[in-house]
Amino acid sequence: MTNNVQYNRKLGIFLIIIASMFTAIGQLLWKLSNGSFNIMLIIGFLLYGFGAIFMILAFKYERVSLLHPFLSLGYVISIALGFFLLNEAVSFTKLIGTAVIIVGVLLVGGHDD
Repeated sequence: MTNNVQYNRKLGIFLIIIASMFTAIGQLLWKLSNGSFNIMLIIGFLLYGFGAIFMILAFKYERVSLLHPFLSLGYVISIALGFFLLNEAVSFTKLIGTAVIIVGVLLVGGHDD
C-alpha cells in the first residue's frame, strides 16, 4: 500500500496535545458534575468531543505511531488538574510515573525514524 500523504509533524503534534488537553479537562468536568446531569457534565462531553475532533485532525497530519504516544500526556494533565483543582495528593511514585510518561513520549514520539 502506497501512502502519498504529506506529513506536517509540528501541526500533528500540536493538535494531538490539544486533543489530550480537551479530553483531560472534559473528564475533570465529569468528575465535578458529581454524577448529575448538569452544565459541568454537558461542557465535559463537549470538550471530550472536541478532543476527539482534534485527534482526528492530528492523524491527518502525522503517523499514528508517532502521535498516539502523545495522548498519554492526558494522564500528566489529569494528575496536574487533580493536584491544583481538586487538592488531590501526588505521591513521589506518581511523580516518577509522570516523569516516565513524559520521557516515554519523547523517546517514542518525539524523534524521526
